[in-house]
Amino acid sequence: MTVSLALDPSKRNDRMTAETRDRVLLAARELGYRPNQRARALRTGRTKIIGLYAGHGYINVRVPFFTEIVSGLQEGCEQTRKDLLLHGLFHGSNPENICQELVDGRIDGLIINLASSSPLARMLAQSKFSVIAIADPVEGIPSVTVDDADGSRQIVEHLFQRGHRKVIYSGRDDSQIVSAERRRISFLKHADSVGISVNTRVYSEEGDLAEFARNTLNDKVTAVVFWTDQPALELLSICPKLGIRVPQDLAIVGFNDVSVRAEDEIPFLTSVKAPCAELARVATHHLDTLLKGESVAPETILPVSLTFGRST
Repeated sequence: MTVSLALDPSKRNDRMTAETRDRVLLAARELGYRPNQRARALRTGRTKIIGLYAGHGYINVRVPFFTEIVSGLQEGCEQTRKDLLLHGLFHGSNPENICQELVDGRIDGLIINLASSSPLARMLAQSKFSVIAIADPVEGIPSVTVDDADGSRQIVEHLFQRGHRKVIYSGRDDSQIVSAERRRISFLKHADSVGISVNTRVYSEEGDLAEFARNTLNDKVTAVVFWTDQPALELLSICPKLGIRVPQDLAIVGFNDVSVRAEDEIPFLTSVKAPCAELARVATHHLDTLLKGESVAPETILPVSLTFGRST
């Protein structure tokens, strides 16, 4: 028991003198002794590992969104003394098998990024496993999100002040992504309240971006708002090739503001800054709270702010 107390920082005991602790640590160093973490996990029922699972695709850390998320999770894990396990896609597995693998004891708790309608999300919500959802809220699972609705409100106010009265809003073709729906609904509501005419149009990754741009100008609109940054950045890159001046001919706005840019220049893309790293840090601390047997709020919403760039 004395050795266990001396070697485990989480078990500090005022009855153990500093001299006794130092003698134990010295003996451990001389013997090359290391605590067996697997044996400790079996005894305590805790691995001190949490997982991240994203059902929209594999976790590509070169994608700015996941770069921020993983960075925030790592910082949160450092603060809560946890390790992080990134889960893959489980190719060929059905939701039942994926759920079983996620809760099979390798990790203490899980952070997910899933559509609320996902069968896997429903299974995890019904399980007794400790789970936190990020970015998109999931019914029955404590969630940490950003203020999608207020972000769209800020975009509308900015475009109105810049004189735009006819715009295109380009969202997802999947209404089950709650964050995307919140952004779209809020944008349409606030645009209507100030008299901005909005055409909604879905642009998919398989679409012809050049054709999208030409049709936009043919519609006599002066701005395009995307539900996320990636298509906005792609449109920015193709406009010069089509002779479209940004923002003189067409203003472009994104959402998330996680694109890489030089720190000493004005950002090119106007976008809503979603604190993705902070989102992940808060989710990690919420998960730690659940693992301690305490409760957290059904949804924690973090504030956002509009970053003004040269695209508007």
